[in-house]
Amino acid sequence: MSTINTPQGQLELLAPPADVLRSIRSLLPFGIVRFPNAHEGAHYGLVMQCGDKEVYGVKQQPVPCDKKQGRVAHTANSILIAHSIAGYLRTGFSGVFMPSAYVRKKDAGMVESGIAYFGAPSPQGIEAQSPSGTSYDRVFGSGFTTMMTSFIHALKQSSRDTRIGLFQPIGLDVRPRLHFGTLGFGFMVVGPHVVCLKCHVSEQDPVWTVLRGTGICRLYHLPSVPLAIEESQLPTAKPSA
Repeated sequence: MSTINTPQGQLELLAPPADVLRSIRSLLPFGIVRFPNAHEGAHYGLVMQCGDKEVYGVKQQPVPCDKKQGRVAHTANSILIAHSIAGYLRTGFSGVFMPSAYVRKKDAGMVESGIAYFGAPSPQGIEAQSPSGTSYDRVFGSGFTTMMTSFIHALKQSSRDTRIGLFQPIGLDVRPRLHFGTLGFGFMVVGPHVVCLKCHVSEQDPVWTVLRGTGICRLYHLPSVPLAIEESQLPTAKPSA
């Protein structure tokens, strides 16, 4: 366990219990791998590519901007994601949901600094009781649209509460992981649990104060990086596959 001190109080980072790891492994398309030795702060790899197959996410795409504006937008998106988690938790969903700030290079030195949504509903969760029938549910599982829509509502409310501007999206499109360019691993929600995916934790990171200010005081720490594996490794990453 480690403790982060913020102006809003302390946050406890705890080792993830076996049941949380099992949920992540079973719900993510290609599972998760634990490294025998930590590599650059990472103890786990979230499998985003297996052979020639990639994990898909939904891109909440902004209008392109220059690199300086992109850095500002990336920070704002990261803070808003952290602030939105408490509101999303009130929905009581059981699945895995991972909102991630991303930056993708465009032509002429421009960038696309948006938010990507990854995850999967639990077949036993309340999210699966209200299937939307949209293409998102057909790709990610029955109830994913409900999860994503709920988070976007929480994100908009966070923008109003914090007065941090949220970009006006120009679309929500399904894209493979590599399309997103640089993908920030910040937080994942697993049922009622908040999981920090950051490999390097600094008390100077503003997201801790934001997160603690919403009432969250403890979360699990799963320092992770995106990982590509061969198909032969899938039974280790996801034993149920």
